[in-house]
Amino acid sequence: MFLAPGLHPAELVNFIGYCLAYTAEKYGIQIHAAVMMSNHYHVDLTDTRGELVEWKRLFNSLLARGINARRGRFDTMWSGDGPCDTQRPTDDETLMDMVYTITNPVTAGLVKWGRLWPGFTTEDWRFGETRTYKRPEGFFDTDGEMPDEVSLTLARPPIFHELDDDALYEKLVAAVRAKEISVQVEFRAKGRRFMGLRKLARQDWNRSAVSFEERFRVTPKVAASSQWRRLAQLQRDRKWEAEYAAARELWRAGKPAVFPAGTYWLARFAGVTVAQHRPS
Repeated sequence: MFLAPGLHPAELVNFIGYCLAYTAEKYGIQIHAAVMMSNHYHVDLTDTRGELVEWKRLFNSLLARGINARRGRFDTMWSGDGPCDTQRPTDDETLMDMVYTITNPVTAGLVKWGRLWPGFTTEDWRFGETRTYKRPEGFFDTDGEMPDEVSLTLARPPIFHELDDDALYEKLVAAVRAKEISVQVEFRAKGRRFMGLRKLARQDWNRSAVSFEERFRVTPKVAASSQWRRLAQLQRDRKWEAEYAAARELWRAGKPAVFPAGTYWLARFAGVTVAQHRPS
C-alpha cells in the first residue's frame, strides 16, 4: 500500500501531482482524469506524440524512487505484471471509463463519495483547470534540472463535440454521482460499510491489499460494451501486426521497408522508416 494517503495526505498529493505534471508536459500527455489508489492508479489520457511508453517509464520511475525515499526502503515498488492500456472506441465508452476512474475509491469501499478521497484525484477538477505543485523536499536535487514548480491542466477529452466544456463536465459529474449512489445502494443491500477517513488515515503502507486479483488472464487492449466494436478494433490491430511482420521481414533481408505508424522500439533504437499516421 505504498501510495496510501496516511496521516499527511497533502505531502503525498503534492509529490504525485508534481511527478504527473512534470512528466505529462515533458511527453505531451493530456490528462483527462486520474486517481491514485493505495496500491495502483488509474489515468485516462491522450498520447499526443506517441510517447506513452517513455511517459510511463519516467512517471513510474519517479514515483517509485520518491516513495522509496519517503518510506525509507530500497526494494521494488511496482509489480512485474504487464500494463493494462485499453482504447475506448466511442464517446460513451470514454466517458464511462472516466467515471470508473473517478469512482474507484467508492467502488473499492473506501469513501462514500469520490470527492472525499484524501489521495490524489481529479474528481473535483473542471476541464481547463490548472493546478500548481511545488518541488517536493528531500528527494529532488535543488540544484538539478527539476523546476521549483510545475502545473497540470486537466484536458478535455475529444468526445461529445456538440457540448461545450461546462456541459461536458456536468455530464461527467451526473454520471459520477449516479455511479456513487448505485454503489451506496449495493453496499446497503449487502450490509457493507465504507472504510471512511479515520481508518484510511491509520492505514499502514507496509501491509498487503486484501482485494483479490485474478491472474493468468489475457490483458485487454480494447474495452467496449459492443462485441462488434471490439471485434472491429481487434481486426484493425491484426492488420497492423501483419503489416509490421511484412515490413520486418523486408528489413531483416536488407530491403527497403516502411513500418506502419505506431512502430515504437525499432523506430527509436534501430532508426527504421515509419509511415505517417493517417487519422481515421
